[in-house]
Amino acid sequence: MKTFRIGRFFTVLGGLVLALSAHAQGTSRDIKIVLATVLDTAEPCNMMTTNDTGIVLRQNIVESLTQLDPKTGVVQPLLATAWKPVDEAATTWRITLRKGVKYHDGSDFNAEAVAAAITRLFSPQLGCRDRIRLFGKNTLTSKAVDSHTIDLISEQPLPLMPAYLAQIGMTSPKMDSLKLSRHPYGTGPYQLVSWDPSQNLIVKRFDGYWGPKPEVQQATYIWRSEPALRASMVAVGEADIGTAIALQDANNPKTDFGYLNTETTRIRFLSMSAPLNDVRVRKALNLAIDRKAFVGTVLSPSAMPASQYTLPNIVGYNSALKVWPYDPNQAKQLLKEAKAAGVPVDKEIILYGGAHQHANAAELLESMVKMWQDVGLNVSLKMIEKVQFGAMRRKPYAENRPPTLFHEQHDNSSGDAIFTMNVYYHSSGQLGDLNDPRVDKLIEEGSKSVGEKRAQLFQEVNKIVQQDIVPDAVLFHMADQIRISPRLEYRPNFTSGGKLELKDIKFKK
Repeated sequence: MKTFRIGRFFTVLGGLVLALSAHAQGTSRDIKIVLATVLDTAEPCNMMTTNDTGIVLRQNIVESLTQLDPKTGVVQPLLATAWKPVDEAATTWRITLRKGVKYHDGSDFNAEAVAAAITRLFSPQLGCRDRIRLFGKNTLTSKAVDSHTIDLISEQPLPLMPAYLAQIGMTSPKMDSLKLSRHPYGTGPYQLVSWDPSQNLIVKRFDGYWGPKPEVQQATYIWRSEPALRASMVAVGEADIGTAIALQDANNPKTDFGYLNTETTRIRFLSMSAPLNDVRVRKALNLAIDRKAFVGTVLSPSAMPASQYTLPNIVGYNSALKVWPYDPNQAKQLLKEAKAAGVPVDKEIILYGGAHQHANAAELLESMVKMWQDVGLNVSLKMIEKVQFGAMRRKPYAENRPPTLFHEQHDNSSGDAIFTMNVYYHSSGQLGDLNDPRVDKLIEEGSKSVGEKRAQLFQEVNKIVQQDIVPDAVLFHMADQIRISPRLEYRPNFTSGGKLELKDIKFKK
C-alpha cells in the first residue's frame, strides 16, 4: 500500500509538471524548433548552398538586398528599395538602399557596408560556396554613388541581377573576411545569442530591427536525427516545430503538413571510370529505377518523379523531357551490349548516401540498390556522416576513384536554371564531373541572355545533359512533412526547407 501511494504521488507530480510545462509553453512567446541535422556552420556565405544553415540564418539573422515572393517568384524589395541597369549590357546595376537600418553589432547599413559584404563574399580565404554557386568564374565589384546608392559591376553581364541579390547575405562590415564566421552579424529581425554545435543555437528578437516587430521573442534550434523523435517532441510539447518528418510519422492532420519544397534529388555518377564511363551503363541505371513505386510509400504522396534537375517553375525547364521509364528488360539489354563490347559491367559500384539528406533516405537507397542488382549491376551502399558526405561530393576529388554514385539533393528556389547549371553541369562547377565544351558554351551564353532566348539555351542544356551525356539519375522533386504545434499559426511554403522565417510565425489567440 505504501509503495502504491509513493508511485501514485510521482505519477500525479509528473502529470502536474507536464501540465505546468504545457501552460508555460502555451503562454510563452519563445519557441523551440527541432531540425534533422546538426548545424555545422553558421557562415552566412554558405547559407544558400547549405539548407541546415539557411533555415536558421536566411532572413532571420542575415538579410539580402532583395527577396523572392514564395508564391510567384517575383523579385521584391528588402534592404534594397530600387534597382536598375546602368548600361545596356547589364554589367552595371545601380541599387538604392534602405535608410535607417542597423546591424546587430551597431554598424550602419549603407553603401560602404554593402561593398564590404560583396568583398567578403569573394574573399579567396573564405571559399564561399554561395559565391561559387551564384557566380562561377564571374566576378562582382562595387562602387558607391552616395551613402545609400551603390553600383554593382559584374565582369560578365548579369541580366538577372535582382534575383541574384536575393541570395547574397548582407553581413556586417566588421565581420572577418579571412576566416569563416561562428557568430554572424546581420540586419535581420533576430540576432544570435549562442551556438553550441553539440547542443543548440539560440536567437532572440533584435529590438533595433528596421521592420515590424515579430511575435516570436526567442527561438532555440536543436537537432535530432530520428524523424519519429522530432514528431514526438512536438506532440508532447517539448518542441514547437519539427522539420523533415517521415511520412509514416506524419499521422496527425491537425499538426502535420505536407508541401512541395524546392529540393530535387538525384544519383550523381561521381566517377566516370569503368563501367560508368559507358553511356549504356548510365542509361541502364536510370531504366532500372521504379520511381513511381516510392511515391506515397517511402516518400510523400506529393513527391514528383523528375525528368531534370531543375523544377518546372524554373526558367530553362524543358517540358519536352520525360521521366525515365521503368524498364528493367531494356536495362538488361543495354548491359548485355556493353558487356559484349568489353565493359566490365559486373565491377563493384559504390553508392554513398547520408541519412541527413531527407527522411527515409536509407530506405530509398536500399530499394534502389536492389533494383540495380536485379538487372545485373554490382552496386553496394555505404551510408556516411554529414561532414564526410559534404567533403566527398565537392572538388577537388581524390585521384583514382573507383566507380562511384552519390545521392544528393539540390535546392533551387531562385527562379532560374543558372543557379543549378553553373555548379552542377559547367566544367568549373564544384559539384559535377562534366567537362563538355558544348554544355559550357550554352551555359555561358544563356547566363548573358534574357527572355525566351535564355530559356531556350538552358532547355537545350537540359536536353543534352539528360539525353546524350546522362551524368546522373534524376529522381524526384521532393515534398516534405512538417509538424507544427497547435499553439502556432504558421504554414510552410516551397522555400521552408531552406529558409524558415521566424517573423512569419504567429501565436494563436
